[in-house]
Amino acid sequence: MPTKAAAADRVEQVGRILQDYADRAVFRGFSPGRKNSYKLLWHRDRFFELHVNPRTRTLRFPTVLPQVEAAMYRDFQQFVASRTSSDVPEHRRIDTNKLRVRCGNRAGNVSLTATVLDEDYEYATRKLIHLVHETYVAFLMDGPYYEYMVEVFDLDPDHM
Repeated sequence: MPTKAAAADRVEQVGRILQDYADRAVFRGFSPGRKNSYKLLWHRDRFFELHVNPRTRTLRFPTVLPQVEAAMYRDFQQFVASRTSSDVPEHRRIDTNKLRVRCGNRAGNVSLTATVLDEDYEYATRKLIHLVHETYVAFLMDGPYYEYMVEVFDLDPDHM
């Protein structure tokens, strides 16, 4: 278990990386949240909360996708697993020696949890941010989820 100082350093490191993304306008809003968490205004003008737990070496988005049905969740699990495949270009691939990513589904709210395997919190943070981004620009846009996006995100079908 990390010391309190080491744990605080890890949380702050994640915050600096997120601030860098915010400074480059990847997020439309960014602020510290409750203890060891950050709030991001991001895809579909939704707030995302990222929780950092240095004790368990995890970074977690409790809700990446809301109101997901079982079939879509299974597709999403396959999508996440595919990000570790050698078919994915190396710069976009998740190295399973450095990071383990798992999905969760609580009452239709899909979460992503990344477990840092080698203390490289920068790698973990960047890969998790990229995975959430790919969820919105690849998984949703390339999949059969047009109706889901219109209904859940209240999108205007004429402007998608």
